[in-house]
Amino acid sequence: MNEDSIRRFESAARCTGVRIRRALLKLPDNIKSKASEIRLRCGRPVMISGLFGDVFISENGKESYILTENVIKASINDIEECFKSLCSYSVHTHQNSICRGYVTVNGGHRAGLAGTAVSFNGEVNAVRDISSINIRISRQFKGIANDIYEYIKGVSPGSTLIAGSPSSGKTTVLRDLARILSSAQGGYMKTVIIDEREEIAACNGGVPQNDIGISSDVISGYSKGEGVMIALRSMSPQKIVLDEIGNDEEAVAIEAGLNSGVDFFLSVHASSEKELLNRKQIVRLLKSGAFSTVIFLKGKDDPSKVDRCVSVGDLYDKYYGFDNTCSFNNGDRFLCSGCGK
Repeated sequence: MNEDSIRRFESAARCTGVRIRRALLKLPDNIKSKASEIRLRCGRPVMISGLFGDVFISENGKESYILTENVIKASINDIEECFKSLCSYSVHTHQNSICRGYVTVNGGHRAGLAGTAVSFNGEVNAVRDISSINIRISRQFKGIANDIYEYIKGVSPGSTLIAGSPSSGKTTVLRDLARILSSAQGGYMKTVIIDEREEIAACNGGVPQNDIGISSDVISGYSKGEGVMIALRSMSPQKIVLDEIGNDEEAVAIEAGLNSGVDFFLSVHASSEKELLNRKQIVRLLKSGAFSTVIFLKGKDDPSKVDRCVSVGDLYDKYYGFDNTCSFNNGDRFLCSGCGK
């Protein structure tokens, strides 16, 4: 039984209101250790998701795989109490992240919020009537990225994409890669973590709640694009780690870093090669020639485990049919001077 996983579940459970917290803490250890999410929906049953699937809970802490009359339903008061607890009873201090749909709490757990946006001049400046809360339980598995690191170091050095479906363990892998890179194992590389949603390092009061090595620096709360530019201007990084790239601004900032000789380790929502190549920001980065490897994770049923490692060059050969006899300009597999493909 993983005692750290149990402790982290109990830490996340304490963010809920008194009634639900009592039931959650009574759950058996085999559920606690394998849980990944605690979901509260107003007027509907509380659900726990994890490697076991989805379960409901009763007042006495018994789990049930079927819906019965005895399961706990989250009331408006439960939702409000949980929300205030997540914000440490100071909603104002968390307003920026609330407007982006989440709150990160002590221990590195992140609570997603569903409610009604209050907008002014086209910008969200508050959220009211919170109706659902999804607490994602922070996990740290030291050594989970050892094989990935050895592969990158020995076979395919350079920038690397970690691809996978939601809940496949991308953040867990990135967190451990950051720890390895900035520790003795990785040669104490100067590693900057762009932790926009405060999930990787999960700083609280400036102190990382997760072990991220000794030569890492954390830039939290900024957009990824802004964070990358701050890192390049002021932190002289050798490696930059960031989670879930999604827009053009982030791609432009990463390109600037690639042109500065910095290696990037970043994740992307993509469960297949075709899905990956449908992401225009990712294709833009792959065309830079600086990314050498895409690592696909297996999925939520086997989180943080590698399914396969794919060479970027082989990936484009497969889907775009490059002529392997061609000579490529400066090693760029995407701008072939020989065949024009």
